Amino acid sequence: MYARVKSIMSPDLDYGSSPDDPENCCVSIEVEIGPSESEGAEVFSFEVVTPAAIKSLPAPSWLKGYLLLPIFSWVGVEEAVNKLVMQCAGSDWNEISNKLSQALGWEFEDYQPHAS
Repeated sequence: MYARVKSIMSPDLDYGSSPDDPENCCVSIEVEIGPSESEGAEVFSFEVVTPAAIKSLPAPSWLKGYLLLPIFSWVGVEEAVNKLVMQCAGSDWNEISNKLSQALGWEFEDYQPHAS
């Protein structure tokens, strides 16, 4: 089974527009990814961060859920997401989503269904 990117968006920035300083920014991104053979998708999220933005952090930060780009660009975001998704094939959607969640935040990460 293979995954496919269904949409890429940002709650911080309109698609196609640039932040005020593309060399010093941190932009939240949400990606809908689902099985290539169906319409369904789940939301994965991450922050695009530039080296200048990392240097301005007041304290150490963990890096899961961050994509480091020298300069913010939607082309760079799409290329990185598509490359990651292409590397995450699996026998079922659960295997694929677990691989994706190693790099991205996942809406169902740590989800525990309630026992009835």
